[in-house]
Amino acid sequence: MGAMTVRNLDPKVVERLRMRAAEQKKSLNVLVCEILAQAAEDDARRRRLRAVIPRMDRLRAKIAKEFPNQTPSEILIREDRDR
Repeated sequence: MGAMTVRNLDPKVVERLRMRAAEQKKSLNVLVCEILAQAAEDDARRRRLRAVIPRMDRLRAKIAKEFPNQTPSEILIREDRDR
């Protein structure tokens, strides 16, 4: 396991984290490790999604080219809901 020191934290932030840790009956260290792990996972997820967007755009363009006169699904869904 790695270790790190975080300097210059706002005392209000530290106090809020302490309170949150106490409410969850966890140590401050455990809580901060969980928060950092979740933030790292969220960042990795966002990076994966950003990598997929160009492929999605190409697929949309290909479908639009093959089926040019199709009604977008959101319009069909709205029409169905309004019936």
